[in-house]
Amino acid sequence: MKNKSSLIDEDVIEEGKRIKEMDPKKVPVRVDHIQKIFGSVTAVEEVSFGLEYGECFALLGTSGAGKTTTFKCLTGECYPTKGELSIHGHDVTT
Repeated sequence: MKNKSSLIDEDVIEEGKRIKEMDPKKVPVRVDHIQKIFGSVTAVEEVSFGLEYGECFALLGTSGAGKTTTFKCLTGECYPTKGELSIHGHDVTT
């Protein structure tokens, strides 16, 4: 049986490392390993990405993958259970 990390795409792993090393104040949007749990349902699990000025960005995934919940966390409509979210260096969760 494969472990969880062997099932994750190498680009996803590299993006997670890039975000971890990034200063939140030096990137317009920084999402670092966010997770959102509603009761017993994990809606978002360990999502990380960073956006620079002028970048075009989309979240792709099947129905129920957590795309809408991720954007709700970015806008402050709900807060992640864990992880860090910042826009222009400001923590969205505070």
